[in-house]
Amino acid sequence: MLALKFCFLFNKNKKAGKMKKILLLMVIAASCTSAIAVDWQQIYTNSANVSLYIDKDSVKNINPNEYVYAIKYRVASNPQQVAYIKSNFDTNYLGVIQSGLFDETAYRPQAVFANPRVFMKPVMKDSFLSFAHTWVCDLTSPLQQKQVKNETNVQTSKTTKPEKVKPVLRGADGRNIKSNALNQVINESKAENMKEYVSVTGAKLASNWQPPKSGRNTQAIVILEIGADGSLQNYKFAKSSGDKLTDRSIMSAIELSAPFLKVPELKHGVQSTDIQFVFEYKYFRKSVI
Repeated sequence: MLALKFCFLFNKNKKAGKMKKILLLMVIAASCTSAIAVDWQQIYTNSANVSLYIDKDSVKNINPNEYVYAIKYRVASNPQQVAYIKSNFDTNYLGVIQSGLFDETAYRPQAVFANPRVFMKPVMKDSFLSFAHTWVCDLTSPLQQKQVKNETNVQTSKTTKPEKVKPVLRGADGRNIKSNALNQVINESKAENMKEYVSVTGAKLASNWQPPKSGRNTQAIVILEIGADGSLQNYKFAKSSGDKLTDRSIMSAIELSAPFLKVPELKHGVQSTDIQFVFEYKYFRKSVI
């Protein structure tokens, strides 16, 4: 009886040991899976030597207009780096919480963001970090705009009434770009001439442009440098809209629309072309008696 009891206890302990090992392996597997389950979104910069990505799943609101997020980037042929960023969109300030070589197995943004204390400073326009800052601001702005809209609805005077919002996109020739030209982008793999190319490119930009409902008329002129293969090489504002959120929405539309169709009618040896677009946002009001 004693021998049988000892064997039973031995087998029981052995099974318990196996169960502990299985549970430990499950925990390790789960932690590895959570480290890999990220959503890296490529962000276009104004430099061909910099590749930049943002982990969309890491974006977290910690204070009003203040967010933390993780980026990974590579400059030229240097090793890939990771940086944990804190951005304040009210003050337009940014800070790097932590940075170093990117290691997928050690990537734990939530652990870094548990105590995100960092020195903040103004966003430098010539830094590639400004593109990450702007992209996250655009990503989170719909929620901010919804909040502002609700506050505006409460405070709106009874003597005025919003009638309609009319975003307009025009080419360099001054003609409005029709939204139905977007069907050509979907159905065609190329544009036959520059007139058609401007039309379909503008339609793609218009489909991705979501201007903020700022309650004011704005106009911005943007020059896009597009490579022969349709890649976005660069863009610049020839004229700002004068409204920070509107300018950000335009930049977001441009980056979401890239890459474009291949450019037709380029001379031999020409690697890119500049195309000007006019972004207009019109807000009409009428009196209510």
